[in-house]
This record gives sequence, structure tokens and C-alpha cells, in this order.
Amino acid sequence: MELLGQHRYQLDAKGRIALPRKFAEAFGEGVYLTLGQDDCLWVFPKDEWDRRSEEIRRRPLSGQTARAYSRMFFGFAERMDLDGQGRLVIPQRLRAQAELEREVVVMGLFDHLEIWPAPVWDRYEQQHAGAYRSGSLAPDSG
Repeated sequence: MELLGQHRYQLDAKGRIALPRKFAEAFGEGVYLTLGQDDCLWVFPKDEWDRRSEEIRRRPLSGQTARAYSRMFFGFAERMDLDGQGRLVIPQRLRAQAELEREVVVMGLFDHLEIWPAPVWDRYEQQHAGAYRSGSLAPDSG
């Protein structure tokens, strides 16, 4: 299942968003949320969570950076299920960490989603869209 596109939502009073049906289908075996980078949350379907988890777990515990990354990635992780109406509850702890308020942007990035505070995403998009359109933002540019 490809997770693609940009969608804007309003969090309800319980911290829920209704995912599009095409996204909800990908999360039938659970939703794995964790603190992402660039001020967003990462949201993985089970298969992708397993793949990413194994990648992180293969890093040596003797490495300080590997330990720190593992602590952040797994320490903020939550496994959730969509409710009967396809809504995702974003736990309060993660909403606070990502500073999610009422309006959020959900980005489909092929194998996972990102959930952004709308103002943060708008700034990020503004910073990077011109470079992408001009070709100076390339996948191999680090």
C-alpha cells in the first residue's frame, strides 16, 4: 500500500483525526507512532515498523549515538489501533512533544505518514519547495 499525498485535518477534543480510507487500510494490523524528526510525528504500518525497528536494533549498543537514537525512537513510541470509524487517537504525550494543536497536516511518504503541526509544515514547505522545483533539492544531497 502506497501512502501518498498531503491532507489537512482538525484534531478533535480527544486528539483524534479521521484518516482517509486508503490510509486506514494500510493500518489494519496497528498503527505505530513515534517522535519524528523536523518537528513531526512518524506513523508506521506494522510491516514498516518491523523493518525500521530491526534496522535500529542492529546498531551496536556500545555506540553512544545509536543508544540515543534508540531511546528517542522507541521511548516515544506508541502502538495504537484505529477506532471503528477509522480515526487515529494521537496520545497526549506525543501531541505535546510535536506541539500539535488544532490543525495538522498528514503527509503520505510512501511507506509511512508524518503528522505535522500545520504552521510548522507551512514554514517547512515554504523553505524547501523552491529548491525542489528548481532541482537543487535532490534525494542524494544529504
